[in-house]
Amino acid sequence: MESQIGGVPYWEVEFDAKGVLRRGGNLPETIATAGLRELFVFSHGWNSSFDGARELYSAMFGLIAGMLSTAQRANTGFVGVLWPALLFPEDSPADIGPPVPRSSAPQVLGALASPHLAGGMSSGADLAKALAPAFPNQEEQVEHICQLLDRQPQDRDRLLEFLRLAKGLVTTSSGAPEDGGEAAALSAPPGRVFDAMAALAPVDGGSAQPLNPFGRMWQGAREALRVLSYYEMKERAGVVGRDGLGSLLGQVAHTIPGVRGHLLGHSFGARLVSFALKGLPAQWRGANSPVKSLYLVQGAFSHFAFASRAPVRDGAGALADCADRVDGPLVCTFSEADRAVGWWYPNASRLAWQDAELLDRINYRWGAMGYDGYQQSDAKTVTMAGQGTDYGFQPGVFYRLDANDVIKRNLSRFAQAHSDIRHPEVAWAAVSAARSLGR
Repeated sequence: MESQIGGVPYWEVEFDAKGVLRRGGNLPETIATAGLRELFVFSHGWNSSFDGARELYSAMFGLIAGMLSTAQRANTGFVGVLWPALLFPEDSPADIGPPVPRSSAPQVLGALASPHLAGGMSSGADLAKALAPAFPNQEEQVEHICQLLDRQPQDRDRLLEFLRLAKGLVTTSSGAPEDGGEAAALSAPPGRVFDAMAALAPVDGGSAQPLNPFGRMWQGAREALRVLSYYEMKERAGVVGRDGLGSLLGQVAHTIPGVRGHLLGHSFGARLVSFALKGLPAQWRGANSPVKSLYLVQGAFSHFAFASRAPVRDGAGALADCADRVDGPLVCTFSEADRAVGWWYPNASRLAWQDAELLDRINYRWGAMGYDGYQQSDAKTVTMAGQGTDYGFQPGVFYRLDANDVIKRNLSRFAQAHSDIRHPEVAWAAVSAARSLGR
């Protein structure tokens, strides 16, 4: 059903975990009937509910709508993408928070030492409630996993059972070698998994109990669940983008010749809209592509995804051949205040580290888009600025948008500024990337 945000028509499309369209299949015909040619498509990332995604779309699309002229609004539509993701309850961002102090370390190197934030860990029951919707047909498995977390039995067999069940939540195969560091937790010996994952846990806010000699292992078990479940969400985002949104965009382009699509994604949603490029029908390249801009906001996936030369098995990122599927600029934001992508993301791949690797090499090898942006030599770095700024974005060019002065508030113990994106400056960059709106 159509509604409006800021005077602009708004629709939703919903996909299941396999990228099958569950709602919104009539979108191409609906947009054609409305006579619209400019389409902003936004995907949420980790999320505990569709209501949370809708709040994000209302805020961001509202900002964008306010930056368009009356004539532009009359020719524009908004689309919100809904897909089954999850969020650990304690990772939910607050509405306000203080600025994160700027690090003195170089952005690319980053400090890998945990800040050891404490307190506020959710119970197994709360986790089960949050995780179950993201794992359809695995609800009983999720409930049993979380019951074990609450009980923390001092029993090796129960720890092994927990890990086996947690591994079973990962059902999506990775198609991107540069983005698969977390998958090492699926094959490493259990003792190594528990030990490595325990290093990710808060020192005094996790699951450890004073009289439980298995406390550290259960801390590691909990963090292994976080790593594996978020890994599944990241891989799922790629599948939904490639098999779901990409196909739908192709249908839109076929139904509405000359449509101009602008893809926006936050966190794992940035990976979703990026992989939608891979799912476009083969003929949609260059000037023929319906995608006229790509805007990745604090992307929680590899910064090598679009790189033609990367330290991965095949020497290139999974999307290295997709740049010409965007007939416009490819923009990504980055901020060192984003702990989720700056600290947790590379550390979640710690089981894939080589013994002789240096810390700076680890952070670079397993780094994320939202921490230092596209990692290819031809990418340009510009500073995020206010409404009215002429960025001069050019088609076919990768832009790293330095958002350190904007995306900087500590909204979460786990992610810090990862979700601090509801700013006019962030919205203006999206409007700027959709560069010919005023033509």
